[in-house]
Amino acid sequence: MYDELKDYVVFILKRNGFRVKKDFRCPEGWIDVAGFKTGLSVGIEIGDPRYVVSKLMSYPFDVRIVIFEDAGHKIVNGGIVITDVNGLCKVLKINCNPSFDEWLKAKQDKDYRFYQTVLKHLTKMLSNDIVAKRAIDAIVYLYMAEEVIEDYSGKVTERIPFVRLYPTLVECGLAVRDTREVIKPKTFMTSLTRDGVRIAKVAIREKLKDMRDELDKIIDEIGRRIVFVITTGLAERKGLVLREMNVAKAEISGKSLDEIYYSILPIFANIDIDEILKMFYRKTFTPLTALCKVLSYTVFYHKAKELLERLFTIGLASKVPVYDYYGEFLGYEYKASKEIAGILSKSAYVSIDEGIIRKFQNILQLAFLKPSKTKDLEIAMEREIVRRKAGGLEIVDRERFKEFIKARMARIIAEAVADIIS
Repeated sequence: MYDELKDYVVFILKRNGFRVKKDFRCPEGWIDVAGFKTGLSVGIEIGDPRYVVSKLMSYPFDVRIVIFEDAGHKIVNGGIVITDVNGLCKVLKINCNPSFDEWLKAKQDKDYRFYQTVLKHLTKMLSNDIVAKRAIDAIVYLYMAEEVIEDYSGKVTERIPFVRLYPTLVECGLAVRDTREVIKPKTFMTSLTRDGVRIAKVAIREKLKDMRDELDKIIDEIGRRIVFVITTGLAERKGLVLREMNVAKAEISGKSLDEIYYSILPIFANIDIDEILKMFYRKTFTPLTALCKVLSYTVFYHKAKELLERLFTIGLASKVPVYDYYGEFLGYEYKASKEIAGILSKSAYVSIDEGIIRKFQNILQLAFLKPSKTKDLEIAMEREIVRRKAGGLEIVDRERFKEFIKARMARIIAEAVADIIS
Protein backbone atom coordinates (compact mmCIF):
# COMPACT_ATOMS: atom_id res chain seq x y z
CA MET A 1 0.00 0.00 0.00
CA TYR A 2 3.01 2.30 0.48
CA ASP A 3 3.58 2.74 -3.27
CA GLU A 4 -0.11 3.40 -3.89
CA LEU A 5 -0.23 6.04 -1.14
CA LYS A 6 2.84 7.70 -2.57
CA ASP A 7 1.36 7.79 -6.09
CA TYR A 8 -1.92 9.17 -4.74
CA VAL A 9 -0.15 12.01 -2.93
CA VAL A 10 1.68 12.89 -6.16
CA PHE A 11 -1.61 12.77 -8.09
CA ILE A 12 -3.58 14.93 -5.67
CA LEU A 13 -0.85 17.57 -5.32
CA LYS A 14 -0.51 17.87 -9.10
CA ARG A 15 -4.29 18.17 -9.43
CA ASN A 16 -4.14 21.11 -7.00
CA GLY A 17 -1.47 22.98 -8.95
CA PHE A 18 1.70 21.88 -7.17
CA ARG A 19 4.96 21.21 -8.95
CA VAL A 20 5.75 17.78 -7.54
CA LYS A 21 9.03 15.94 -6.93
CA LYS A 22 8.86 12.26 -6.05
CA ASP A 23 11.78 10.85 -3.97
CA PHE A 24 12.99 14.37 -3.19
CA ARG A 25 16.61 14.67 -2.06
CA CYS A 26 16.99 16.42 1.29
CA PRO A 27 20.26 17.11 3.14
CA GLU A 28 19.68 14.00 5.27
CA GLY A 29 18.27 11.59 2.69
CA TRP A 30 15.18 11.26 0.50
CA ILE A 31 11.59 12.05 1.35
CA ASP A 32 8.65 10.52 -0.46
CA VAL A 33 7.06 13.62 -2.00
CA ALA A 34 7.80 17.34 -2.13
CA GLY A 35 5.36 19.87 -3.56
CA PHE A 36 5.99 23.47 -4.55
CA LYS A 37 3.82 26.31 -5.72
CA THR A 38 3.92 30.09 -5.29
CA GLY A 39 4.42 30.91 -1.64
CA LEU A 40 4.17 27.34 -0.37
CA SER A 41 6.43 24.29 -0.10
CA VAL A 42 5.41 20.99 1.46
CA GLY A 43 7.38 17.87 2.35
CA ILE A 44 5.49 14.61 2.84
CA GLU A 45 6.72 11.33 4.26
CA ILE A 46 4.77 8.07 4.55
CA GLY A 47 5.71 5.86 7.47
CA ASP A 48 6.56 5.68 11.15
CA PRO A 49 7.15 9.24 12.45
CA ARG A 50 10.01 8.00 14.68
CA TYR A 51 12.11 7.27 11.61
CA VAL A 52 11.22 10.08 9.19
CA VAL A 53 10.93 13.32 11.18
CA SER A 54 14.68 14.06 11.09
CA LYS A 55 14.78 14.01 7.28
CA LEU A 56 11.80 16.34 7.00
CA MET A 57 13.40 18.80 9.41
CA SER A 58 16.62 18.93 7.36
CA TYR A 59 14.92 20.92 4.54
CA PRO A 60 13.13 24.28 5.03
CA PHE A 61 9.63 23.27 3.94
CA ASP A 62 6.78 25.59 4.91
CA VAL A 63 4.64 22.57 5.79
CA ARG A 64 5.84 19.13 6.88
CA ILE A 65 3.45 16.18 6.95
CA VAL A 66 3.87 12.55 7.97
CA ILE A 67 1.15 10.20 6.71
CA PHE A 68 0.78 7.39 9.19
CA GLU A 69 -2.38 5.33 9.28
CA ASP A 70 -4.25 5.17 12.60
CA ALA A 71 -2.25 8.15 13.83
CA GLY A 72 -5.27 10.41 14.27
CA HIS A 73 -4.20 14.02 13.85
CA LYS A 74 -1.50 15.72 15.90
CA ILE A 75 1.30 18.26 15.66
CA VAL A 76 4.71 17.38 17.09
CA ASN A 77 7.95 19.29 17.67
CA GLY A 78 8.96 21.49 14.74
CA GLY A 79 5.36 21.88 13.62
CA ILE A 80 5.27 18.51 11.82
CA VAL A 81 1.72 17.33 11.26
CA ILE A 82 1.08 13.60 11.69
CA THR A 83 -2.15 12.51 10.06
CA ASP A 84 -3.70 9.82 7.86
CA VAL A 85 -4.22 10.09 4.11
CA ASN A 86 -7.67 11.63 4.57
CA GLY A 87 -6.22 14.41 6.72
CA LEU A 88 -3.69 15.46 4.05
CA CYS A 89 -6.04 17.79 2.18
CA LYS A 90 -7.43 19.30 5.38
CA VAL A 91 -3.93 20.31 6.42
CA LEU A 92 -3.12 21.82 3.01
CA LYS A 93 -6.68 23.15 2.49
CA ILE A 94 -6.90 21.63 -0.98
CA ASN A 95 -9.46 19.55 -2.85
CA CYS A 96 -9.17 15.80 -2.25
CA ASN A 97 -11.44 14.58 -5.03
CA PRO A 98 -11.28 11.68 -5.74
CA SER A 99 -10.63 10.15 -2.32
CA PHE A 100 -7.81 7.65 -1.95
CA ASP A 101 -10.22 4.69 -2.05
CA GLU A 102 -11.96 6.00 -5.18
CA TRP A 103 -8.64 6.72 -6.87
CA LEU A 104 -7.32 3.26 -5.98
CA LYS A 105 -10.32 1.53 -7.57
CA ALA A 106 -9.89 3.46 -10.83
CA LYS A 107 -6.05 3.35 -10.88
CA GLN A 108 -4.39 1.99 -14.00
CA ASP A 109 -0.71 1.18 -13.57
CA LYS A 110 0.68 1.98 -17.03
CA ASP A 111 4.26 1.40 -15.92
CA TYR A 112 3.47 -2.08 -14.61
CA ARG A 113 1.65 -2.96 -17.85
CA PHE A 114 4.70 -1.75 -19.80
CA TYR A 115 6.92 -3.87 -17.54
CA GLN A 116 4.81 -6.97 -18.25
CA THR A 117 4.89 -6.29 -22.00
CA VAL A 118 8.68 -5.97 -21.98
CA LEU A 119 9.08 -9.12 -19.87
CA LYS A 120 6.93 -11.09 -22.36
CA HIS A 121 8.96 -9.69 -25.26
CA LEU A 122 12.25 -10.64 -23.57
CA THR A 123 10.93 -14.15 -22.83
CA LYS A 124 10.01 -14.61 -26.49
CA MET A 125 13.28 -13.11 -27.73
CA LEU A 126 15.50 -15.14 -25.38
CA SER A 127 13.33 -18.29 -25.59
CA ASN A 128 13.58 -18.77 -21.84
CA ASP A 129 11.64 -17.12 -19.01
CA ILE A 130 14.52 -17.62 -16.54
CA VAL A 131 16.96 -15.79 -18.82
CA ALA A 132 14.33 -13.09 -19.40
CA LYS A 133 14.11 -12.54 -15.63
CA ARG A 134 17.92 -12.35 -15.57
CA ALA A 135 17.62 -9.60 -18.19
CA ILE A 136 15.31 -7.72 -15.81
CA ASP A 137 17.95 -8.20 -13.08
CA ALA A 138 20.51 -6.74 -15.51
CA ILE A 139 18.28 -3.68 -15.99
CA VAL A 140 18.04 -3.20 -12.21
CA TYR A 141 21.81 -3.61 -11.91
CA LEU A 142 22.42 -0.96 -14.61
CA TYR A 143 19.93 1.40 -12.97
CA MET A 144 21.77 1.25 -9.66
CA ALA A 145 25.24 1.27 -11.21
CA GLU A 146 24.25 4.17 -13.55
CA GLU A 147 26.95 3.14 -16.03
CA VAL A 148 28.92 -0.09 -16.52
CA ILE A 149 31.91 -0.96 -18.69
CA GLU A 150 31.10 -3.56 -21.36
CA ASP A 151 34.34 -4.99 -22.63
CA TYR A 152 35.26 -7.60 -25.23
CA SER A 153 38.89 -6.55 -25.72
CA GLY A 154 40.36 -8.81 -23.04
CA LYS A 155 41.85 -5.80 -21.22
CA VAL A 156 39.29 -5.85 -18.41
CA THR A 157 40.26 -8.42 -15.78
CA GLU A 158 37.25 -8.42 -13.42
CA ARG A 159 34.03 -10.22 -14.28
CA ILE A 160 31.38 -7.81 -15.55
CA PRO A 161 27.92 -8.80 -14.22
CA PHE A 162 25.27 -9.56 -16.87
CA VAL A 163 27.63 -8.58 -19.72
CA ARG A 164 26.20 -11.17 -22.15
CA LEU A 165 22.72 -9.68 -21.77
CA TYR A 166 23.68 -6.06 -22.53
CA PRO A 167 23.56 -6.47 -26.34
CA THR A 168 19.96 -7.75 -26.00
CA LEU A 169 19.01 -4.75 -23.85
CA VAL A 170 20.56 -2.40 -26.42
CA GLU A 171 18.69 -4.18 -29.23
CA CYS A 172 15.39 -3.74 -27.32
CA GLY A 173 16.00 -0.02 -26.76
CA LEU A 174 16.38 -0.47 -23.00
CA ALA A 175 20.09 0.39 -22.87
CA VAL A 176 22.52 2.46 -24.88
CA ARG A 177 26.29 2.25 -25.50
CA ASP A 178 28.94 4.93 -25.61
CA THR A 179 32.25 3.89 -27.21
CA ARG A 180 35.48 4.61 -25.37
CA GLU A 181 37.99 6.12 -27.74
CA VAL A 182 41.21 4.95 -26.11
CA ILE A 183 40.55 1.20 -26.21
CA LYS A 184 38.03 1.05 -29.05
CA PRO A 185 36.30 -0.72 -30.72
CA LYS A 186 35.58 -3.49 -28.20
CA THR A 187 34.90 -1.48 -25.06
CA PHE A 188 31.71 0.44 -24.30
CA MET A 189 30.08 2.26 -21.42
CA THR A 190 26.53 0.91 -21.13
CA SER A 191 23.66 2.71 -19.41
CA LEU A 192 19.86 2.64 -19.47
CA THR A 193 17.52 4.54 -21.75
CA ARG A 194 14.36 6.19 -20.36
CA ASP A 195 12.40 3.01 -21.08
CA GLY A 196 15.07 1.01 -19.26
CA VAL A 197 14.80 3.29 -16.22
CA ARG A 198 11.02 2.92 -16.32
CA ILE A 199 11.35 -0.88 -16.24
CA ALA A 200 13.98 -0.74 -13.47
CA LYS A 201 11.75 1.31 -11.15
CA VAL A 202 8.89 -1.18 -11.47
CA ALA A 203 11.26 -4.15 -11.06
CA ILE A 204 12.70 -2.65 -7.86
CA ARG A 205 9.20 -2.05 -6.52
CA GLU A 206 8.32 -5.71 -7.18
CA LYS A 207 11.60 -6.95 -5.67
CA LEU A 208 10.96 -4.92 -2.51
CA LYS A 209 7.55 -6.55 -2.12
CA ASP A 210 9.07 -10.02 -2.49
CA MET A 211 12.18 -9.35 -0.40
CA ARG A 212 10.72 -7.24 2.42
CA ASP A 213 11.04 -9.97 5.07
CA GLU A 214 14.63 -10.71 4.00
CA LEU A 215 15.42 -6.98 4.01
CA ASP A 216 14.05 -6.59 7.55
CA LYS A 217 16.15 -9.57 8.65
CA ILE A 218 19.30 -7.96 7.22
CA ILE A 219 18.52 -4.62 8.92
CA ASP A 220 17.99 -6.35 12.27
CA GLU A 221 21.22 -8.34 11.97
CA ILE A 222 23.31 -5.29 11.02
CA GLY A 223 21.57 -3.24 13.72
CA ARG A 224 18.88 -0.64 13.07
CA ARG A 225 20.83 2.23 14.63
CA ILE A 226 23.91 1.39 12.58
CA VAL A 227 21.81 1.10 9.41
CA PHE A 228 20.58 4.67 10.03
CA VAL A 229 24.17 5.90 10.28
CA ILE A 230 25.16 4.06 7.09
CA THR A 231 22.19 5.24 5.00
CA THR A 232 22.69 8.82 6.19
CA GLY A 233 26.45 8.77 5.64
CA LEU A 234 26.51 7.05 2.24
CA ALA A 235 23.67 9.04 0.66
CA GLU A 236 24.68 10.68 -2.61
CA ARG A 237 22.67 12.24 -5.45
CA LYS A 238 21.08 9.04 -6.80
CA GLY A 239 21.35 6.63 -3.91
CA LEU A 240 23.86 5.02 -1.57
CA VAL A 241 27.50 4.69 -2.64
CA LEU A 242 30.28 2.85 -0.79
CA ARG A 243 33.76 2.93 -2.30
CA GLU A 244 36.23 0.19 -1.46
CA MET A 245 38.90 1.32 0.97
CA ASN A 246 41.57 -0.39 3.05
CA VAL A 247 40.13 0.03 6.55
CA ALA A 248 41.37 -1.89 9.58
CA LYS A 249 38.76 -4.09 11.23
CA ALA A 250 38.36 -3.55 14.94
CA GLU A 251 35.92 -5.12 17.38
CA ILE A 252 34.39 -2.61 19.77
CA SER A 253 35.05 -3.96 23.25
CA GLY A 254 33.18 -2.64 26.27
CA LYS A 255 30.78 0.29 26.47
CA SER A 256 32.79 2.90 28.32
CA LEU A 257 34.17 5.79 26.29
CA ASP A 258 37.81 4.87 26.97
CA GLU A 259 37.25 1.22 26.02
CA ILE A 260 35.60 2.24 22.75
CA TYR A 261 38.29 4.84 22.03
CA TYR A 262 41.15 2.35 22.41
CA SER A 263 39.20 -0.23 20.35
CA ILE A 264 38.85 2.09 17.36
CA LEU A 265 42.24 3.81 17.62
CA PRO A 266 43.93 1.28 15.25
CA ILE A 267 41.45 2.25 12.51
CA PHE A 268 42.46 5.90 12.67
CA ALA A 269 46.15 5.07 13.12
CA ASN A 270 46.17 3.26 9.75
CA ILE A 271 43.84 5.49 7.76
CA ASP A 272 44.93 8.31 5.45
CA ILE A 273 43.07 11.36 6.75
CA ASP A 274 43.39 13.01 3.32
CA GLU A 275 41.27 10.20 1.85
CA ILE A 276 38.56 10.97 4.39
CA LEU A 277 38.69 14.72 3.84
CA LYS A 278 38.58 14.23 0.06
CA MET A 279 35.01 12.97 0.46
CA PHE A 280 33.90 16.47 1.45
CA TYR A 281 35.56 18.49 -1.33
CA ARG A 282 33.05 20.56 -3.31
CA LYS A 283 30.11 18.83 -1.65
CA THR A 284 27.48 20.08 0.76
CA PHE A 285 26.92 18.20 4.01
CA THR A 286 25.07 18.86 7.21
CA PRO A 287 27.09 18.24 10.40
CA LEU A 288 25.09 15.03 10.96
CA THR A 289 25.64 13.64 7.44
CA ALA A 290 29.36 14.49 7.67
CA LEU A 291 29.67 12.63 10.97
CA CYS A 292 27.74 9.64 9.58
CA LYS A 293 29.94 9.56 6.47
CA VAL A 294 33.14 9.35 8.54
CA LEU A 295 31.56 6.70 10.78
CA SER A 296 30.58 4.72 7.66
CA TYR A 297 34.14 4.80 6.30
CA THR A 298 35.87 4.04 9.62
CA VAL A 299 34.26 2.28 12.59
CA PHE A 300 31.22 1.02 10.66
CA TYR A 301 32.95 0.51 7.30
CA HIS A 302 32.83 -3.29 7.47
CA LYS A 303 29.19 -3.17 8.62
CA ALA A 304 28.43 -0.90 5.65
CA LYS A 305 30.20 -3.27 3.29
CA GLU A 306 28.32 -6.24 4.77
CA LEU A 307 25.00 -4.42 4.34
CA LEU A 308 25.67 -3.53 0.68
CA GLU A 309 27.10 -6.98 -0.07
CA ARG A 310 23.99 -8.67 1.33
CA LEU A 311 21.74 -6.29 -0.61
CA PHE A 312 23.74 -7.15 -3.74
CA THR A 313 23.22 -10.86 -3.08
CA ILE A 314 19.42 -10.42 -3.15
CA GLY A 315 19.45 -8.04 -6.11
CA LEU A 316 18.87 -4.79 -4.21
CA ALA A 317 22.32 -3.28 -4.80
CA SER A 318 25.05 -3.28 -7.43
CA LYS A 319 28.71 -4.19 -6.96
CA VAL A 320 30.37 -2.25 -9.74
CA PRO A 321 33.95 -2.83 -10.95
CA VAL A 322 35.61 0.55 -11.46
CA TYR A 323 38.23 1.15 -14.15
CA ASP A 324 40.28 4.14 -15.20
CA TYR A 325 40.17 5.62 -18.71
CA TYR A 326 42.65 3.02 -19.98
CA GLY A 327 40.82 -0.01 -18.59
CA GLU A 328 42.92 -0.51 -15.43
CA PHE A 329 40.93 -1.99 -12.55
CA LEU A 330 40.72 0.36 -9.53
CA GLY A 331 38.42 -1.59 -7.21
CA TYR A 332 34.69 -1.86 -6.55
CA GLU A 333 31.89 0.51 -5.69
CA TYR A 334 28.69 -0.67 -4.04
CA LYS A 335 25.57 1.23 -5.08
CA ALA A 336 21.92 1.07 -4.03
CA SER A 337 19.23 3.22 -5.61
CA LYS A 338 17.33 5.99 -3.85
CA GLU A 339 14.28 3.69 -3.66
CA ILE A 340 16.26 1.19 -1.58
CA ALA A 341 17.85 3.98 0.47
CA GLY A 342 14.41 5.40 1.22
CA ILE A 343 13.13 2.07 2.53
CA LEU A 344 16.26 1.56 4.65
CA SER A 345 15.96 5.04 6.15
CA LYS A 346 12.31 4.38 7.09
CA SER A 347 13.38 1.33 9.07
CA ALA A 348 15.95 2.85 11.39
CA TYR A 349 16.80 5.95 13.40
CA VAL A 350 19.13 7.02 16.16
CA SER A 351 19.41 10.43 17.76
CA ILE A 352 23.06 11.43 18.18
CA ASP A 353 23.82 13.99 20.88
CA GLU A 354 23.96 17.52 19.45
CA GLY A 355 27.10 18.30 21.47
CA ILE A 356 28.97 15.45 19.74
CA ILE A 357 27.79 16.63 16.33
CA ARG A 358 29.02 20.18 17.09
CA LYS A 359 32.43 18.88 18.21
CA PHE A 360 32.75 16.95 14.97
CA GLN A 361 31.74 20.00 12.94
CA ASN A 362 34.44 22.03 14.73
CA ILE A 363 37.25 19.53 14.05
CA LEU A 364 36.15 19.28 10.41
CA GLN A 365 36.30 23.07 10.09
CA LEU A 366 39.82 23.02 11.53
CA ALA A 367 40.80 20.24 9.11
CA PHE A 368 39.79 22.56 6.25
CA LEU A 369 41.54 25.52 7.92
CA LYS A 370 38.35 27.47 8.53
CA PRO A 371 38.84 29.88 11.47
CA SER A 372 36.51 29.31 14.42
CA LYS A 373 36.55 29.96 18.14
CA THR A 374 37.03 26.40 19.38
CA LYS A 375 39.15 24.63 21.98
CA ASP A 376 40.68 22.46 19.23
CA LEU A 377 41.99 25.52 17.41
CA GLU A 378 43.39 26.97 20.63
CA ILE A 379 45.28 23.74 21.36
CA ALA A 380 46.57 23.45 17.78
CA MET A 381 47.89 27.02 17.96
CA GLU A 382 49.45 26.52 21.40
CA ARG A 383 51.31 23.48 20.05
CA GLU A 384 52.37 25.50 16.98
CA ILE A 385 50.64 23.11 14.62
CA VAL A 386 48.72 25.93 12.90
CA ARG A 387 48.87 29.71 13.00
CA ARG A 388 46.71 32.57 11.91
CA LYS A 389 47.35 34.46 8.72
CA ALA A 390 45.50 37.22 6.92
CA GLY A 391 42.08 35.87 6.03
CA GLY A 392 42.44 32.47 7.68
CA LEU A 393 44.81 29.78 8.99
CA GLU A 394 47.93 28.05 7.73
CA ILE A 395 49.63 24.80 8.70
CA VAL A 396 53.00 25.03 10.44
CA ASP A 397 53.77 21.30 10.55
CA ARG A 398 51.72 19.18 8.13
CA GLU A 399 52.47 15.75 9.66
CA ARG A 400 51.70 16.88 13.20
CA PHE A 401 48.57 18.61 11.88
CA LYS A 402 47.30 15.39 10.27
CA GLU A 403 48.03 13.38 13.44
CA PHE A 404 46.26 16.00 15.58
CA ILE A 405 43.15 15.91 13.38
CA LYS A 406 43.11 12.10 13.41
CA ALA A 407 43.51 11.89 17.19
CA ARG A 408 40.75 14.42 17.88
CA MET A 409 38.47 12.90 15.26
CA ALA A 410 39.00 9.42 16.79
CA ARG A 411 37.99 10.70 20.23
CA ILE A 412 34.84 12.40 18.91
CA ILE A 413 33.94 9.33 16.83
CA ALA A 414 34.34 7.21 19.99
CA GLU A 415 31.86 9.51 21.76
CA ALA A 416 29.44 9.10 18.85
CA VAL A 417 29.79 5.30 18.87
CA ALA A 418 29.18 5.22 22.64
CA ASP A 419 26.01 7.27 22.09
CA ILE A 420 24.82 5.05 19.21
CA ILE A 421 25.31 1.68 20.90
CA SER A 422 24.12 2.77 24.35
